[in-house]
Amino acid sequence: MADSRARCNFCDVDSPRFAADHAGYPPKFKGEITVVSWNIKFCLKVDTAIAELREVPALHGADILLLQEMDEQGVDAIGSELAYNYIYYPATVHTRTGRNFGNAVLSKWPITCSRKLQLPHRSPRTGEMRIATRAHLDIAGRDLLAYSVHTETFALSSAKRREQFQALAEDIACESHERVLVGGDFNTIRGKDIASLEELFAGLGMKRVSTGAEPTIRAAMIGFSFDHIFTRGLTNIEKDVWKGTRASDHFPVWQRLSLS
Repeated sequence: MADSRARCNFCDVDSPRFAADHAGYPPKFKGEITVVSWNIKFCLKVDTAIAELREVPALHGADILLLQEMDEQGVDAIGSELAYNYIYYPATVHTRTGRNFGNAVLSKWPITCSRKLQLPHRSPRTGEMRIATRAHLDIAGRDLLAYSVHTETFALSSAKRREQFQALAEDIACESHERVLVGGDFNTIRGKDIASLEELFAGLGMKRVSTGAEPTIRAAMIGFSFDHIFTRGLTNIEKDVWKGTRASDHFPVWQRLSLS
C-alpha cells in the first residue's frame, strides 16, 4: 500500500520484503559478536563499501551489519559478496534517487523472523517515511532481537523526532527480550538529543555502548555523533569508528560485544 504524499511510502508492515540466505553454515560461537552500524549514503558506493568491509581489519568478518539508506540491489550485493543472510525493508522511494530507501539487517547467523516498524511523522520537506527494520537472530541458540534504525533529520521538529524515538522504545518494551541490539542513524545533532535518547533507552535497561566512538559524521569541518549502538543483555568489549571510508559521509561504527 503506497502513501501518495511522497513519491511512494511503503506502509505495509511486512512488505515489500527482501531476504536471502548467503551465509551458509553459522560461525563457531566463542561468546562474542562483532557489530557494524553504517549509513551508506543513498547506497551509491556499494562496491567501495564491500571493499572496505572486506579489507579493513575492524570491519572484516563482522557477525552483524546494521545498514541504512540502502536499496535491495545494494543489500544483496553485500550479502552475496561477503556471505551474509539478510532482511531488508524499504521505507520509501527516495525523491532524490528514485530508488528504494530503507534499512537492512545482515547476519552470519540465521534470521528467524522479521518485520518493519513504521516511525511516526513524515519529512516536512518530502513527505517521506522513516522506519526501523527488526529481526530475530539465532546466535548459537540464543535469541537476539536486532534493529536497524534511521530516524528523520533535524528538518523535523525536536518534539516529533522524540516521538520517533519513543515509538522505537515502545516496540522494544512490548516484548521482554533478554538480548536486544539497536543500531543506526538517529540524526542527533545536539548533545541534548543524545542525552534524551540515552535517558529514554535507560528506561528499558539499555545502554549506549558506542559512547566514545565519535564523531560519526563531519559536516563543514564539524564533527557530529549521529550514529549509535544500544544494547541490553550484551556487554561492550571494544568499540570505535573507522574514519577512512570513501563509501559514505558517515563513518561505520563497529562494536565488539559479549553475550552475557
